[in-house]
Amino acid sequence: MKTIFSIIALFISLSGFAQDLKSSKSLRTALSQSAETDKPVLLIVNTPKLASQKDLTANAKVFKSALTEKDVIEKIEQNFKVYETTMMDTSIRSIIRSGNIKRFPAYIFLRQSKEIFFSDFGNSTDKKKYLLMVDNALAAYKEEPIAELEKDIEADGSNISLIKKLIDSRKKIGITNNADLIEKYVNNLKISDFDSYDNIRYILESGPYADGKAYRLIYNNKKLVDSFYKNEPLQKRVAVNNAIISNTMIAAAKEKNAARAMAGANFARSSWTRDYRAGDKAYNNQMLWYYYTVKDTASYMRSALYFYDNHYMNVSADSIKKIEARNHKATMPSPFPDKQVKMVSKEKMDSLMRLPGAKNVTTQSIFSVTSSSSNYAMELNNAAWKFYEIGTKNINNLSKAMLWSRRSIELAPLSGYYDTLAHILYRMGYYEEAVKTQETAIEKGKQEKMSVTNLQSELKKIKSKSL
Repeated sequence: MKTIFSIIALFISLSGFAQDLKSSKSLRTALSQSAETDKPVLLIVNTPKLASQKDLTANAKVFKSALTEKDVIEKIEQNFKVYETTMMDTSIRSIIRSGNIKRFPAYIFLRQSKEIFFSDFGNSTDKKKYLLMVDNALAAYKEEPIAELEKDIEADGSNISLIKKLIDSRKKIGITNNADLIEKYVNNLKISDFDSYDNIRYILESGPYADGKAYRLIYNNKKLVDSFYKNEPLQKRVAVNNAIISNTMIAAAKEKNAARAMAGANFARSSWTRDYRAGDKAYNNQMLWYYYTVKDTASYMRSALYFYDNHYMNVSADSIKKIEARNHKATMPSPFPDKQVKMVSKEKMDSLMRLPGAKNVTTQSIFSVTSSSSNYAMELNNAAWKFYEIGTKNINNLSKAMLWSRRSIELAPLSGYYDTLAHILYRMGYYEEAVKTQETAIEKGKQEKMSVTNLQSELKKIKSKSL
């Protein structure tokens, strides 16, 4: 079973709300039509349609999205070429990634070059939301394209106004990786500029590399940095830390720079201040990602053996469930206090996603999609699968992976986790037990109302010893 990911805090619509808009057959077609008509593209990305709002909550308010109203449709079609799809569409993944799109339904406005120039999200019964969205998008379209700003900076890399303009433009569309640009920015500052709280905040919000010059320079005025972490809202502080870690680790992997990776991992550890155990977990988690990404198999496996045994296997299943219940409760408060938040398990969501959608049915509530299965279970399953995927035949390593896999099933007996265990047992030569485990995976898959075709195919390979 391939690595399983959890889906957290998706903002979803339960409708096929843009059905009345004239949608192009594909993104390529929409972009081609954009070139012909000189109209930008509106990419609408929805979640898969759900069967019925009542499957999620009996109390949510049902309403028709104002995106289907005639004057909204006319204004959109007058100014844009539209392509409507779902987040499962592989042709839009690079756009979702580059724009850091995490909230759905998403409205992503594209130039002919596929450059994002504006984005929004959510649905509403109030057509003013969509009319204002169109006005804001049209205003953003008139601004200088990011690609042109990048060319200007290539020609004049010392122009601090241009660099700032580019960073601001990228931030507007949700791009959080501005580490290289902020390095250029600080190269053109005076020492006295680092006595400005606004400058310190601006540099931090750009996600500097943890080992970069920008980060080192702002720490010459540690008092102002401490003031940022003391006074800014928690959400902003968390976002800044996540951007610094992510940007540093991605650059480290791209460059295969272990020293930079350690800097990013150390920053992740330091963000936990006095919680040593959580800091140790954060550090090792980042280094594991780095080793796996750069295909340093020996370092990955050595670190994984320590990491999962120390942080996952020395805690009882009951204790893990209590920890996760506490963590789940702690993450319940919504960043949108004026909205009603409903929690839906990922398993329930997956089941509903496979059913035909209800027309024009939606809800004002924000749904946070989480897994009712254990996050510990998911990570243990993923670790076990990676050991299998790496191709190790070392019996000690496989035994560890088997133990992790069994613990994941103990915490959450899902079909995918049984599939992982069956593959590991097969690799270890326990063929009969592998067959029985894969058969259990298939039965679980049927209970979960998911397609079991792939599981059945794997069972045939296990039985014929051709896996």
